[in-house]
Amino acid sequence: MTLLLSCSLIGVLPAAAVAEPAAGSQEAVDAAQATLDEAEARMGEINADYDALTAQVADLQGQIDESSAAALEAQQAMLEGRALLGEVAVGEYRDGSSTNLLMMIIDSKSFDDLLRNMEYVTQIMDFQAEEVARQKERKQAFDEASAALNAKKNEQEAALAAQDQKRAEAQAVVDEAAGQLDAAKADHAARLAELAAQAEAMRQAEAAANDGANAEGANTVDRQEVVGDDAPVQPNPQPVEPEPDQDDDAGNVDDKPSSGSSSDNGGGWLSGTASAYGGSTDPYTPNPGTTATGAVCDDNSMGVAVPMSMPNYRSYFGRTVEISWNGKTVYATVNDCGSMGGGSRVLDLQPGVWKAFGFSSCRAWGLRTVSYRFL
Repeated sequence: MTLLLSCSLIGVLPAAAVAEPAAGSQEAVDAAQATLDEAEARMGEINADYDALTAQVADLQGQIDESSAAALEAQQAMLEGRALLGEVAVGEYRDGSSTNLLMMIIDSKSFDDLLRNMEYVTQIMDFQAEEVARQKERKQAFDEASAALNAKKNEQEAALAAQDQKRAEAQAVVDEAAGQLDAAKADHAARLAELAAQAEAMRQAEAAANDGANAEGANTVDRQEVVGDDAPVQPNPQPVEPEPDQDDDAGNVDDKPSSGSSSDNGGGWLSGTASAYGGSTDPYTPNPGTTATGAVCDDNSMGVAVPMSMPNYRSYFGRTVEISWNGKTVYATVNDCGSMGGGSRVLDLQPGVWKAFGFSSCRAWGLRTVSYRFL
């Protein structure tokens, strides 16, 4: 909240005290005392509100993690169901099952034989109909999990916006107090230092929360890019537009890929270039490989890498990222990092992710602009 506090409070008082001839008067001391009392009271209220919001954000992050896991599970079930239906459809096409079943009924030798054949055909058709119905249920479960996840993320973003407001209020308290304490005595400097110490403690707590480390034995980080930076970037046919009041700190647009980092607290929808790596279609990355977090990167892994040029990139490890391309949404887990074109790419997709978008290889995906946000 108050990284700004430590920078502004300490340096203002001495210069102001020199400039004011009445600094030694009792009136100036009393005025400074009243200003400090008011600033401390307001800072106490802001700290209490900020702590409550911090607890709310942490609680919502736990709910988002649970919702992300549910969405990932529902997504996997839907993808497996889609593959099963695809196999059924291919079998129908190759084997001519419908024609064979019809001929079976027509070629029945007796009435009893006809009844048996009709019952067999009915069972096959019932199985196919039930599989289609189950796939519809899987799709509905995925849509419901996705909606619940988005609702929790929107609620968290509102709490994060409230935290930003509290930080602004804290800065306003500091600025107002610093402006009024031009005649304060040196014995009030200790109270100013205490406020600055509170600010520094918050800053250190935030830095500790964002600290992380790469797993030993990682062999996917120092990888060569499958597709070079000279390859064309395919635009996103249906990008997600940020909300009107949403601040895109990275300033990204579809034709300007960048490191794409929003604020450390999560941010909203961003846009940038995504590449692909890993699995049997990547000649430069071990298959299976070990990512920066110790996770496995293979032909089915649903993970992504973030660029090491992104500020506090390690703090994103373990986070779920929501990726949208051409109107389709896929959830993945941040478990790796890399140079990624010197930071020109915001995400590097592992095979399970680009397969979920309908692509067959790293080169088939190439370089594409995606919309994304960290949950």
